[in-house]
Amino acid sequence: MSTPVKVSAFAAALVAVFVVAWAIGDAVGPLDEAPSPPAPTSEHEGHHPGGTR
Repeated sequence: MSTPVKVSAFAAALVAVFVVAWAIGDAVGPLDEAPSPPAPTSEHEGHHPGGTR
């Protein structure tokens, strides 16, 4: 096997490894994402309709 063929095969294998790693990372998603805060559940949070401040 000649040197250019070996280098090309190595480069193709390296690209394949990165593509597989990227696909797995895209499927799994970010691991350090913080959970979103809960939505306000009571009337006392935020705007008070009809009241004065």
